[in-house]
Amino acid sequence: MSFPVGTFRLGRRAALAGLGAISVLQGSRPAVAENADTPRQGGTLTVAIQNDSKTLDPTFSFQWAERQILFLIYNTLIATDLDFSLKPELATSWSPENEGHRYVLQLQEGVKFHDGTDFDAAAVKWNLDRRLDDKVNSTQRPQLRPVIESVEVAGPHAVAINLTAPYPPLLAALADRAGFMVSPSAVQKYGQDFGRNPVGTGAFVFKDWNQGVDVTVERNPNYWQKGLPHWDRIVFNDIGTLNIGIQRLLTGEADYLDALSVDELRQIQGDDKLRVEKAKIGRWYTLQFQVDKPPFNDIRLRKAIAYALDRDKINAITMGGQARISNGPIPSGVWWSSPDAIVYDREPARSKELLKQAGIAPGTRLVLSAPDNAVLRKLVQLVVEQLGEVGLDVRLQPVAQSEWYARVVQKAIDFTPMRWTQLADPDGMLYVLLDSKGYANTTGYSNPEVDRMLEEARQSLDQAKRKALYAAVKTKVMEDLPYIPLYFSAEYAAIAKSVKGFAWPPDQIPRFRDTWRGEA
Repeated sequence: MSFPVGTFRLGRRAALAGLGAISVLQGSRPAVAENADTPRQGGTLTVAIQNDSKTLDPTFSFQWAERQILFLIYNTLIATDLDFSLKPELATSWSPENEGHRYVLQLQEGVKFHDGTDFDAAAVKWNLDRRLDDKVNSTQRPQLRPVIESVEVAGPHAVAINLTAPYPPLLAALADRAGFMVSPSAVQKYGQDFGRNPVGTGAFVFKDWNQGVDVTVERNPNYWQKGLPHWDRIVFNDIGTLNIGIQRLLTGEADYLDALSVDELRQIQGDDKLRVEKAKIGRWYTLQFQVDKPPFNDIRLRKAIAYALDRDKINAITMGGQARISNGPIPSGVWWSSPDAIVYDREPARSKELLKQAGIAPGTRLVLSAPDNAVLRKLVQLVVEQLGEVGLDVRLQPVAQSEWYARVVQKAIDFTPMRWTQLADPDGMLYVLLDSKGYANTTGYSNPEVDRMLEEARQSLDQAKRKALYAAVKTKVMEDLPYIPLYFSAEYAAIAKSVKGFAWPPDQIPRFRDTWRGEA
């Protein structure tokens, strides 16, 4: 079963602009020449990463960087393909029963966890029950607890998930964090230290983690998918800044780096050892507020900020004009896309009038917190400049990249840029960000009407109805403005030409399991 998506249209001319000799791969799969190359065994893949990981236990994962590593140590029950369609992984098949109130998953046989224990239906039940347990307090519990009534062992290699109501996004959730299967025995052995001693069924076995330096995983010699993996080991080097990663790419110390802007690509222009892939959708860049406390609980201030911004200029300077301006959290090219009902174009006079209505005097100070990376540094400087033009005195507060999102989750930051990737089902982003119970709702946003529509959308088996509900959610959220949408980014991954078999998924989380070292 799969959820269809629209065709991704990237704009070849725009993607190639200014990139000189760098090869940009536009398709969703590697080039034909790479497919014809016979995979080779051995070697080390070195990934340059801004690693703010807090845990390698997927039950508690919430950081962006963690998933790059999780997809190697663990398998999910279901996987996503390069068009967001769903395909088998640890589950070989799945079927809905009782009008969508129950799913039965058939499981791979003969799979072992890295500690030698069996992966079976009992392990799946244990993993899902752990996520649902209020005492465990998994990051996925708010998403799953309202919809999963119980999990049953339906046979040695069959598990049944009973739902409180139909829940079409379930399968997509099981292709992400909620679907990573950990070893029950290892959790019992390590307890709270399991996140530093992860054990899964994946193609790679955890070796070590030097906080702030690197994470190393090594080939699983007993991996259940025959012929995989090809690498002996993969090392994730914590680079701190993208500039350090770029230098390591140029010197050959790193094979892979992503989240690159057009400006950063120019630094590797002409290096014939590298190739580039463009993100198929791009991350949703926004400004977000704590809307449940002053001063950002005043909608007039939030709208004044929206009308003060020149998003075309921000796009031109931070993304080389290649990003797609956003008027909500839903991109084009996916089945849940919808026309823009509300647009906040730059209107300085209207912004000043809203500030006056809100009793916000010229010179009022706001604090904008942001991590120090190239794109966000330029972005927040432009925001400061443009808000200054309507009389707001915005002061920048730098935050360490490794601590930024953790502080956002703790609600210790009131005003910050943010970026999110799309997932295979809209519930995976829209519910967790916008529902008052969503685990990634870090704005304090709560609107009963939005909650009702999100709940109705996640329970409907009618895709047309779901699309209409998400369009209505988008309109209401644009009225309430917990986020000011900026754009869907133009971002790139750079990879050594000697690395074969790589294709960048639309969620921008690289999967290195199928790659290998070939000829450059």
